[in-house]
This record gives sequence, C-alpha cells and structure tokens, in this order.
Amino acid sequence: MKNKVNQEFSKQDFLKSFREGRRDGLQFLYKTFYSPMCYFLEKMNLDKGTIEEIVQDVFLKLWERRIDFDHVESIRGFLYTSCRNAALNRIQQENRIQQKTNFYTSQVDLVDLPISHQMIYLETLRTIHDAIDTLPEQCKQVMRKLIVEDLSPQEAAISLGLTTSTIYNQKKRGIELLRLRLKPDQFFCLLLLLLYY
Repeated sequence: MKNKVNQEFSKQDFLKSFREGRRDGLQFLYKTFYSPMCYFLEKMNLDKGTIEEIVQDVFLKLWERRIDFDHVESIRGFLYTSCRNAALNRIQQENRIQQKTNFYTSQVDLVDLPISHQMIYLETLRTIHDAIDTLPEQCKQVMRKLIVEDLSPQEAAISLGLTTSTIYNQKKRGIELLRLRLKPDQFFCLLLLLLYY
C-alpha cells in the first residue's frame, strides 16, 4: 500500500513539474509513453521513420498544451488519440498521393512520353508553386496546404484554424486568380492536382 501511495505521489510530482514546464516532467512522460506509442503505431503498418515523426509531433503538441492536463490518465488518452488521428491522416494523405501518382503514371504510359516531357511536367509544377506564392496571404496559405502539402480541405481547415467553408471559398478564389496567371497547359495541370478534392 505504501509503495502504491509513493508511486501515485511520484506521478503527480512529475505531472506538476511537467505543467510548470520543467524538463524532468517531460522526460518522465516521454520514458513512460514513447515505446508503447511506437508499438501502437506499428500495428497500423507505418514505417519506423513515420512512427518516430508522429510520436515526436504528438509530444510537441502535448508540451504546448501542458497546462490543460490535471491527470496522467488524461495525458495518456490525449497521446493515444492524437497518435491514432495523425496516423490515419498520414495514411489518407499517402493514399491520395498514390492516387495522383498512379493517374500521372497511367497518362505517361498511355502516350509513352519521353523523359523530356516529364521534365516539362516537373517544371510546370515549379511554376504553379511560384504562382501560388504570389496570391494574397490567406489564399496563398490555403492553396499551399491543398497543393504543396497535399492536405484535404478538412485537414487544411484544422491546420490553419479556419472553417471548411472558408477553405473552399479561398480555394475557389485561388483557382480564379491562378487561371489569370498561368498558361492554359499550366492551369490544366493545376486542375489535375486538385482532381481528387
């Protein structure tokens, strides 16, 4: 019984240190949850690099919100829920990228494009990215999330702290502005990039 009381006191002591922004509190939580979180993500068939990136990002979010937690169990729930959501988002993102890659590859195979044409395609992507950087600030941020970071409108809304309707409105505005700034073939490429949204 005494050991249990000491253990609980130790947890609360470390939690207090964590909430106060002290390193020993974070180290305690990191040592406690890092390996179980990695094992949890391994069951979702993610590679080691992705797992480590997700876990580190989740711990960073936890650190930024440290004053919101009063109990170790609430931290546990936050960590596992955040890991699961981040993993699902990553899987969805990789699936979208694969869809676009398959689409592009099928077009290349269909017309048997030489490497020079593929280089033109990559150069077109760079031109599109440069054009996006010339958009008004909020519009630019939204289009970068959708095109460059390959996020869905819902993910972009969460990332930018905006409503989904704002994302769609800024996306529409971005498309209209880019239509005026890009050549027809470049604009067509932009539409292909947005095809799955």
